[in-house]
Amino acid sequence: MKDFFRDMLEKYLGTCEFEIWISHNWTEWTPIFRTGTVETGPPEPLVNLPLRTPMANRESTGCTSAFLPYDHNVCIALRLFKPWDCTEDELHTLSSLLYPYYTEFIAAKHERALNEMMNSIRDVTQLLNLNELLERILANALVVIPYESIGVLWSYDPAIDALTVRARAGEMGEEMLKMRMKPDEGIIGKTFVRGEPRLYNSIHMLKEDIGNMSAENQRHLYKAYHFENICSIISVPIKVEGQTESVLIFYQKGGIPLFSEAEVRLLQSFADQVSIAITNAKLYAHLREQNRALIRRDEIHTSLMRLSLQNKGVASIVGEMARVIGLQLVFVDFIDREWYPRRAEWAKEWDMERLLKLYQSLQSPEYLASVGDEREGGRLHLYPIASARQCLGYLLVQAEGHLEPLQLVALEQGSSILALEQMRKQSLAELYFKKTQQFFNDLRLSKDSADYWEKSSEIGIGPSTRIAVGLLEFPEPGDPSALGALSLQLIALLRDSLTPQVLPVAFGSERRITILLMAPEGYKSGELERRFLTLLSNWERKAGVTLFGGIGSVRTGVDAVNISYQEADKALAYQKSRGMAASIRYADIGVNRLFIRQPAEDLAAFIDEVFEPLRQPKGQTAVLVDTLIAYMACSGSAAQAAAELHIHINTLYQRIRKIEDILGMSFDDQEHLLHLQLACYLRQTLPKVSEKP
Repeated sequence: MKDFFRDMLEKYLGTCEFEIWISHNWTEWTPIFRTGTVETGPPEPLVNLPLRTPMANRESTGCTSAFLPYDHNVCIALRLFKPWDCTEDELHTLSSLLYPYYTEFIAAKHERALNEMMNSIRDVTQLLNLNELLERILANALVVIPYESIGVLWSYDPAIDALTVRARAGEMGEEMLKMRMKPDEGIIGKTFVRGEPRLYNSIHMLKEDIGNMSAENQRHLYKAYHFENICSIISVPIKVEGQTESVLIFYQKGGIPLFSEAEVRLLQSFADQVSIAITNAKLYAHLREQNRALIRRDEIHTSLMRLSLQNKGVASIVGEMARVIGLQLVFVDFIDREWYPRRAEWAKEWDMERLLKLYQSLQSPEYLASVGDEREGGRLHLYPIASARQCLGYLLVQAEGHLEPLQLVALEQGSSILALEQMRKQSLAELYFKKTQQFFNDLRLSKDSADYWEKSSEIGIGPSTRIAVGLLEFPEPGDPSALGALSLQLIALLRDSLTPQVLPVAFGSERRITILLMAPEGYKSGELERRFLTLLSNWERKAGVTLFGGIGSVRTGVDAVNISYQEADKALAYQKSRGMAASIRYADIGVNRLFIRQPAEDLAAFIDEVFEPLRQPKGQTAVLVDTLIAYMACSGSAAQAAAELHIHINTLYQRIRKIEDILGMSFDDQEHLLHLQLACYLRQTLPKVSEKP
């Protein structure tokens, strides 16, 4: 076909010698056909480029060149070795006759571009290292573009919410590395936000997109390159899973704008394939990191578990964790009330009470809490060691910023080992409690004085030792495992605060804690119980728990333990019958000792026998009930009771006679008077059996 058009061209031009040149950028010309033997240099258009319409140019007296522009910046130059004044129609005829050379050239150009792009895609898709991939993307993209260009690859950094230079090729200086382009700032930021490629081949388009660049970024940009020989620009987004992550920008050098929509489409196709390579590289990096984390997790778990199985103790486990994490670390043991290692200066503001409040404010599974500002000396990361929603301790980690994934893995693995260690410690404590309970019961129930004194001497009790027993009980309901941990914490606190000579025996069993106290020489009456109750109250406030409690009287002698225990048991039963979660001394119960084991139904019936007959019809004031209560409260003083009720004393006497008539009792009879006094007392002191509404 091309030979056919060549023959037609020769017929059209006659016997004149000629040559044909072709160019894709107006500066580089390639000869494609020549007749005769005359050899000349490349043609040089004498008008402003690029040409939009065919034109003829007289090069010399004996030579004429016709320049025939086509699409894609392709131009064919026909040089005739004779003078020729070409008309416009003749130039269009020449364009048609030479069109096969243009199509052949474009086909070859597209084939080369396609081959270059396929090779580039094959090159980048073989890479799995993301950093290396990003660098190779730019180099391969420049190969795809047929014009001399400068390229820069930008990537978005979410940590600073800006795009930074990841790779550059050509003459772009290092000053560009200092630039931080915000989304929607300049060409880069706007391409990132738009997610669409754009060709810039006019000053108007360029000013639209660079107008909002910061002065600092502009200063770095113009220090990196002078841009005087840049004719056109293409900016292309690279998307991963639908989101723009990087931007490719190309600056075409030269005196003539050559970039066209064809190059835009070509680069966009390349970018689409690159996005697949980036996705694969990220997936590979993620899987590799996951695999590395799993291997490291197993290594950490094995290392810490080995220490646990060898019974190296909490201190060794915490030391190994600090080594693995590579940060300062402290473990606060809530059971033994110890710090491993000793309390560091940076953790002094966090006492056990504050840590416990922090734990109670957290919501599972987001247990890790971080406080502090990394710009002001770092952050403190606090991780609770818990079991059955009961806090057994806390890990405190000092870091400059956020913890890295492997550090979090080490922290989680270590916390699980520490939780097991704490639970084992709790199990050993429970075993010790059972043995202590057996010893205490043998001591309490010992019938032989010689046997009693032999056992009691083991804990320092002698004939003149003043002892008291305390019983504490957690309210229902409650998780047994959580109650066990709380029991350990309370007993640990008491042992820290009281010497073994004051607290020789303390153990927990299910919901109940038993305490044996000994009053040292010099303790005044009631001082032992008051000190114990103060410690208990402080612990209850910090732990957010209130217990029922009873304390027996301080006693000496062979029956001291058993009698004080029975009194403590009665005091505890008294508090539970009243529904009051608090502790009381047996000596403070007073006359209520007589009713501790009395069924509530019997007490209610006793009270109703007195007050039910005195009740007024519905809607009327219970004047007789009020009168009886006031009279008994005033110890039988008629004048004082009348003043209390704001009535005349004669009115009071009338009401008393009416009460006597209704109940069939006499206030002058001591038995009747005691009956009425007791009913009034029970009505006021026992809320569960008090007056019915």
